[in-house]
Parts: sequence; C-alpha cells; structure tokens
Amino acid sequence: MTTRRSNRLANLPAPEPVDNKQDALTKAGGGEKRKAPTGKSESRTAPASKAAKRAKVTAGGKPTTSNGRALSIQNEFGPIGPKDKISSLPPEIFTMIQDNILAPSAISALGRTSKRFYSLMMPKLYGRIAVAAMFHAHIPKLIRALEPLLSIGQKKQLKKEGKYKGQQERYQTGLDEKAKPICASYVRQFVAGVADPGKKHKYICDRYIEEAFKNMKNLEIVETRVLTESISHSIASLKNLKALRLIATNAAPGCLEPLASIKNLKHLEVEDHGYSSHGITFLQSMLRNSRTTLQSLSVNSHSYRLSRFLEDCEKDTKTNITGTSDRSHGFTVLKSFSLRGLTIDEDFINELDKTIYFSQLRELSLEYLKDPHCLLPNYLTKQAIFHQGTTSLSLRTLSLYMSARDYAHSPTQQDALFLAKCRFVASFDTLTSLELQDYGQYPINTISNPGLSDALLQAILKHKKLNELRINYRGVTSGYEVPYLNAKTVGILVDSLPQLRELEFAPDEAQMDAIGQALRRGSNLESVTCFPHASWARYPRPEQPGFDIISNILSAFLSNPQVSLTSTNNKFVWEDHYNLRRVSVSYKTWEIASTFEKRKRRGKQEMTPELMKVGGPDGTREVFYRQLANTWRIHVGYDPDFEWVAKHDKEL
Repeated sequence: MTTRRSNRLANLPAPEPVDNKQDALTKAGGGEKRKAPTGKSESRTAPASKAAKRAKVTAGGKPTTSNGRALSIQNEFGPIGPKDKISSLPPEIFTMIQDNILAPSAISALGRTSKRFYSLMMPKLYGRIAVAAMFHAHIPKLIRALEPLLSIGQKKQLKKEGKYKGQQERYQTGLDEKAKPICASYVRQFVAGVADPGKKHKYICDRYIEEAFKNMKNLEIVETRVLTESISHSIASLKNLKALRLIATNAAPGCLEPLASIKNLKHLEVEDHGYSSHGITFLQSMLRNSRTTLQSLSVNSHSYRLSRFLEDCEKDTKTNITGTSDRSHGFTVLKSFSLRGLTIDEDFINELDKTIYFSQLRELSLEYLKDPHCLLPNYLTKQAIFHQGTTSLSLRTLSLYMSARDYAHSPTQQDALFLAKCRFVASFDTLTSLELQDYGQYPINTISNPGLSDALLQAILKHKKLNELRINYRGVTSGYEVPYLNAKTVGILVDSLPQLRELEFAPDEAQMDAIGQALRRGSNLESVTCFPHASWARYPRPEQPGFDIISNILSAFLSNPQVSLTSTNNKFVWEDHYNLRRVSVSYKTWEIASTFEKRKRRGKQEMTPELMKVGGPDGTREVFYRQLANTWRIHVGYDPDFEWVAKHDKEL
C-alpha cells in the first residue's frame, strides 16, 4: 500500500540519492575515524563537487521573515548533511520556527551548533541591546553587555580610564585592535536606561555607552536616558534611524544640539523634566526635517519653553486666498499625537491648527496640561463638529486626563475644563478605545459618592464601537475619595456597549454581587479590572485582599439562570458560555478557565488553581481561577517589557 502525499509534496522533485562517499562520512561521524583521501585526484575533485552542490542549493527565490527581512536558510558553508533536518525544511516552516525562538539562551545555543545557524541566529541575538546601571553592582553587567560590540583598542582604552569587574583581561595576539566586531552591525534596537550608579562611577557608564554608539551603525530604534555630546553626534550620524525616544531630564545643557541634523524620522518622543535650560532648536529642526515621514509624535515636559516646539513650522505655513491655513508644511502622515505637561495658550492653538491634521489622527493622548481657559478641548470639539459632514474622523484611541487639581486651575476653571472635555468626547462617535484617567476624586466627608457624571456617561455611550474602556486611577490623593461606580451604572455601560472586551473601573464593593450580575450580560467581555476598591486602602487590610471581587464576579457568572445545560448533559464548561478570561484588581490578576494545563516544571511562585463551585437546579457548576505571579515589575532602569520599542518595531 502506497503512502498518501499532498499535492504540494507530489509536485516537488524527488531528492537525489546520497552517494557512497557521503554515506562513508556519515558513518565516520558515528564513531569511526575519518580517512584521508588516498589520491590527489580525489582531493582535487572534492571542492569542485561541493561548489556545484552549493550553487545548486542557493538557486531560487529568497524567502522573507515576518518582519519583511530577507531570510537565507541555504547552505552557505557546504552541503546539507543527512542529520541536518532543520535546514531541509521548507522556508515557511523554518521562518515560523525561527520567529518563535525568543529566549536569548535558546538563540545562543542554536547559534553555536553550526556555522550555518550561527549566521542566522547571531543577528537575532544582537538585534536588541538594553543596558542600565542603577547601582554599583550593576556596572559589570553593563560592561559585559557592551564589550562584545567594542574593538580591542576601545576595550583597552576604557580599561585605562577605570578598572571594573566584567572587563576582558586577555586578548589573542595578532588581531587588529581597530577592527570593529561584526556583531555591532547586527544591532537594530538599543535601549539605554538609568546609568547613574554614583558620581564616581557615572563617568565609566557614559563612556561605555558612547563607545558602543560609535560602532552600532545600523540602528533603527533608539531609546536612551543617557545623553552626552558624543552620543548625540553618534545618533545624528545614523543613516537608518526611524524611531527615537529621548529622556533628556539629566542631559547637560548644549549636548542636544547635534541632534538637529536628524531627518526622516517616523516616530519621535521627547521627555524633559529637568531644570537646565535646554533649547528647542534641535527639536524644531528634527520636526522640520521629518514633516513628510513622521507618524507619531509625543512631547512630555513641564517647561514653558518646550511648549513652543511648533513655532518653527508656523514660520513656513502660509495663508491662502480664502483666509484658511495652507497645511502643505504640516505633518502630512501623522497618525499618533501625545501631549503631556505643556502649557496651552492662544499661540499654541494657532500653531497646532497650522501643523496637525486632526481628521487623520488615529491616536490622541492629552495628560496633565495647563489649560485654564479650556482652549484645547474647545478647539478639538470645533474640529470634530466641522469634519462630521465632510471628512470622516480616523480617531480610534483617546486618552484624557480628567482631573485639573493643581495650582494652575481654580475650582471654577476645573469644573469648566471637565465639561469641555465631556463635550469633546461627545462630539464624535468613532472611538474603539477610551481611557479616562483620575476622574472625579472628591474630598472625604464632604459629599456622598457621586458616581459617574451624567455628562460623561452620555459622552461615553456615543461610541457604540468601543472595545476598551478604562476609567483608571494611578493613585488616590490623601484626603480624597474615589467616585465608585454602582451596579446600575456598570449595567448601563455593559448593555449600551455590546462590543466591549476590556473594562476597567472603580467598583462599589457593597454592590459587588449586583455588579457581577451586570458584568455577565457582556457577552464579549474578556478582561475586567476593578481598581481601586474600598478595602484596598482600609486598615487593617483583609487577610485576602481582592478575594471578594473575584469571588462575587465568578459566583454571579456561574449562577446565571439564562445558561441552560440540557444540551450538554448537565455539564458546565465555562468557555462554552463566557469569553471572560481574566479578572484583575491591579495588584493581583487571576486567569479563569475550566481546566489549566499541568506544567512539567513549576516555578517557585507558580500559583495553584483554585476551584469555585455554585449549585443550581441543573447541577453543580464550577470553574477554576489561578492567580498570576509577579504582576508588579521590579524597576531595572528601563521598561522590561519594551512597550515603546516593540510597538514601533511592528510599525516599521
């Protein structure tokens, strides 16, 4: 009986039989000693046959990876042996395998197996480099991460400037000390976090990063908190740079000016909360040089000087015959715009109107702005209303900081600013993701819980296509209380937003049972976050903080009378009735499933699944929930999840 073959495999040419010479080599690799060629003719013809085979293998098209880069799995160092099964796979399957090898240890181990895999894995291993040194003990780790990118001459020079653990002690003789390691050309993404282990040791950290920047010529994404004049010159010389994030809070005055020559950026974020007098000419020049390519722009600073970053674009913008602004000099492809901490005045609004196309924005974030006269939300409301009958808005993601409790706003101005933001949210209906930060904290013992404002509720309900709604708080101010949402408000949100998949709010714990019943009506809900809640800040804290939240929600879902088990022989399977997979209280997160796979190796902090049972007329319904460990990240000097880098890496 013949074996079945797919049409794709049937059309492929049959593999050539392996000759006796290759069989002999295979047997020799199994334990026998290899024999040298007996005659000159055999030694001369062997290289020719290998070259012919190599030319035959490399013929054909070049497959690409998921990132769009060319992938070469052909035999560059000789014929594919009979035991090399991975390289003989189709390019599509090999690409899938390569993209799913993420652990650096696994990438390094595979790269050491052969020259072929070394050439494939090393670019991936060195594709992203991240360093930081918050304490003296972190300096050796920073040195070990950067020394492979340095030449021997650079290593020796740095060792003269300071001796530390992690530095290479010996070098092979006869090597070119000025030769740059090839792995430095593999680096595409570089993250330099906090590198300040003290006044005496900060210098050596800066020097290592400076020398590494000189060798990494193919960088595409750079995120750095370390900025010196040398680093600025190195960044400005990068020809392939597409995304740049600068945290210039601790940068020395004048060291940012070399960045003015950067052009054709696609993503730019500048953060500066320092007290030094940094000029803004470098930022204005970068924006002017990247007007036709910039897709995302974020400016985060409390400096009034940095609030004028759009002035340079205003100089080139002309006014046409009709009196409206000619936006040919604006950011023509900008999709994401973020402002934080800036001061808003009439000049800023005029500059914004001439450079930013509001109708083409897909993401907008406005946080901690000083706007006592409500200029920005009123301007955005007019823009949204103006484009309703002409051009459809592209805005899908919006993040607003709803509070204005600071020295720049009086109580009357705070109320007016809140209503202006509500009118802006209600002026269009295209959002799929909405985040409202720090809404409505009020002094303790002054008024009863106000809940969600009716004006804000109606504004939210305008967006029927919302997939994500977050009413979150980064903290609770001392002496203030959070407006907890009751079951009625949660029910209105769930019933009016049928496409909602993620919901975050501060619940009224006294009504958690009713809130759970309201949440179970959300057929598409996948994740629910309930934070903050009253017992979280209560003293003494309960033995199991947050347990009432998860238990009430699961009990309400399990006891749903609308769920019938007659068609399943009275067997309840959670996934057949609900999409909810995660419940969180911010400091704890639980996964929900009918069963959890047993892992062969359990970590020390692996949580054991717990069972929730609820009796009913059709039998007992049960579901497992398991707490996730390490929901709070340890600060290592940079974002360990690389959210900014990963986000823009996908967009490049």
